Formats: sequence, structure tokens, C-alpha cells
Amino acid sequence: QLDLPYADLRKTRPLWVTLGNHDVAVGHGGAQLDHLGLPPLPYAKELAGVQLLFLDGNRVDEEQTLWLEDQLARSGPPFRVVVFHQPAYSCGYHGSTDSVIDRWVPIFERHRVALVLNAHDHHYERFLSKSGVTYVVTGGGGRNLYPYLPRCMDEPVEQAGAMLHHFVGIEVRDRSLTLTAVADDDTVIDQTTIKR
Repeated sequence: QLDLPYADLRKTRPLWVTLGNHDVAVGHGGAQLDHLGLPPLPYAKELAGVQLLFLDGNRVDEEQTLWLEDQLARSGPPFRVVVFHQPAYSCGYHGSTDSVIDRWVPIFERHRVALVLNAHDHHYERFLSKSGVTYVVTGGGGRNLYPYLPRCMDEPVEQAGAMLHHFVGIEVRDRSLTLTAVADDDTVIDQTTIKR
């Protein structure tokens, strides 16, 4: 019962997660990570050609900020992807997260992180900053969708958006990372390729 709906997925694929606001609000965040055999946040996962950095967006604090800076200052693979729940930028119900913009966005930009993945707002959006950092809100996994106001800000520039249930797939090859957002009817709603 505890593993639903992920029991079958966990049998065949690795699963790495971060915590959302509801995980923390009910007090089960740490227990969920333990149950999945994952370390406390923040943590890093290395794959071929990519490093995944998982943060806890519920606490944008000095400890995680220093950890993030340290991780990104080290030499690493061509692609760095940062994952946390509350979006840096969003034109949706919850909107952009000021604490993330103040503390973490300057680090993402300075180190030219390839991709920042967030959720929280229940829709899809993709932004591109002037320095080439891609920010994605992918919160259309199953709950009720939230409306959003397209192009609600000048910077970073919104590249795509949709109020649809969806998932995002990422494929890393040699010197390219391709992100594809697919709606629940199998329609591709957005695709972009980041090159290094």
C-alpha cells in the first residue's frame, strides 16, 4: 500500500526524488526518502554525461546554498540538472519563488547549469535565461491542472507552456540533452535540445 503507485516502477527502474510541500507539511518527508533508500536532501546522482543535484525547495537555506555552490564549482560532466519542487520561475497559481530567485538562481546562472526541473504548479512551462539556463515547470502529472498566464514576465523568456497532464522525458547523448514533454494523449507538447 505504501508504494502505490510506484511499486511496479521501482521493480524495473531506479527512482530518485525530492520532496514537495505536501510531503513536508504532513511530516513524512524524511521517512519517504528512507523508505526509498535515498539519502537526506540535498544529494547528487552521477549518470553517464549528467549529474543530477536534488535540493529541498521547502527550505532554501544557507546549508543547501553552500552545498550547491560546492557541487557546481567542482569539475563534472557536460550536463548539470538541478531538481527541486518549488519553481524558480512560473506564470502559474503559485508563481515564481522569491527565495529561490534570490539564493539559487545566481548560482545556476554563474555555473551555466543545463536544466532546472521543478513542479508545484500543475501545468507545463519552459523558460530560457539569457545565459542559456533552461527552467522547466513539470507539474502536470495527475492532479487537477492549474491555469497559468502565458508570458507573465520578460525575463527569463517563456519558450513553451501548456495546461495539460503530461510527463517529461530526458535523453542524454554525447554532447546533447533532449527534453520532451508528452501529453497524456501521447501528443508531444514541447521538445528542446541543449548542447554542450
